[in-house]
Amino acid sequence: MQNKKILALILLLSISSYSQKLRLIDTSNYSIRKEKTEKIKVKNKLFNKYLKKKYKGKLRGEILKTYKVSDEEFLKNLRKNKFIFDERFTKYTDSIVKVITENNSVLNGLNISVYISKNPNINAFSVGKGIIILNIGLFKYFKNEDQLISVLTHEIAHETQKHVAKNIVYKARLQTSKNSKTQALKIRKQRYKKYSKSFKILKDLLYSDSKANRVREMQADSLGYLYYKKTLLYKPNYISALQLLAKYKNIPNIKLDSSVYKSFFNLPKQPFKKSWLAMEEFSAYDYSNYKEKINKDSIKSHPEFAERIEKMKKDFSELNFNDSITETKNKNFLILQKLAQKEDVAHLYDMEEYGKSIRLILYKLSKSPEDAYLKKWLGKNFLSLYEAKKKYQLNRYVERLNPKEQTKNYQQFLNFIWNLTLNEIKFIGDYYSKN
Repeated sequence: MQNKKILALILLLSISSYSQKLRLIDTSNYSIRKEKTEKIKVKNKLFNKYLKKKYKGKLRGEILKTYKVSDEEFLKNLRKNKFIFDERFTKYTDSIVKVITENNSVLNGLNISVYISKNPNINAFSVGKGIIILNIGLFKYFKNEDQLISVLTHEIAHETQKHVAKNIVYKARLQTSKNSKTQALKIRKQRYKKYSKSFKILKDLLYSDSKANRVREMQADSLGYLYYKKTLLYKPNYISALQLLAKYKNIPNIKLDSSVYKSFFNLPKQPFKKSWLAMEEFSAYDYSNYKEKINKDSIKSHPEFAERIEKMKKDFSELNFNDSITETKNKNFLILQKLAQKEDVAHLYDMEEYGKSIRLILYKLSKSPEDAYLKKWLGKNFLSLYEAKKKYQLNRYVERLNPKEQTKNYQQFLNFIWNLTLNEIKFIGDYYSKN
């Protein structure tokens, strides 16, 4: 208990040291990234030696190939600073893992490394080899520490059951099977497709929508709950975490009032132009059929959350209750949650989601129009868009119009970005970066 009080005090003091900077979460971690990179490379070499002894022939080659792509992608994300190594977060997650393992004797000796990605989605996944990735979005959207622990116990269950390794072998057998040419071709196309978004290739490589993998998700739910229960936490929060994962499976859709554009882009020496909001005509499209766009960044292997929740309640009678969410919050978690909520625009920027970052900034500015921190990030995002448009690569960072998958409100935002000239984008970027 005393250690937790000390950690909370450290968090409170350190949060103020970043409050006046553009970065609230420390990203000056080159030495840490280099050290971790070298350790992972050594670990991967040893693991590959183990694979070469265990498997033979084409199957061995296919398994090694999959791990090689996965390992390279993970290390690339590590080098490109896609993870958070701020000690306020890393010490906190390490302490949670310690609590889980100390309360579950079967986990003694289990080597778990938790990496926090800058991905704002509310999600997590296991890479195998003892590595678990938690998205920073979990801190933003979860209500309490118990829910975060529930996700960790679920992913630890994947690790103890070696689900990632089993799935890789399963895919490799399909790939090398003479009787599965169609499935093998599908997997081959999936594997070698070029992806521009961080972590997506990792998830597509390590998970699938196969029936076998759906069963593994159910297993991880049940076993994870047993680990969670032995940690002596509030039981209903295991279900409430699943409910929130379902609710925020996609980043919540935000709605911008059209007046926000004039409010923040009617600038000295560059007055607002109505033509910036000119929309393409899609009158023939029936928007009543619009459905929220499926978030391509969610883990494809997860079955529907309703199905998972129903099974958990059936298997564990103590999880049948009416009101499952409690607002009780651990002080440490609350501090980190506030940081994650404030820093989400910076994380979208780091993930090269400049369009989404700008849209979120405008939404926040509509609530807090004098926020200098948000305005600086608005400038940084527009300057990055300027560099992209100059290289004819704007479509990598801002979506094209697609009325079948986008609300009119979102289309208005996209039209605004695409209607701006190169010089107009640079002017906006310079203005907000310097003021």
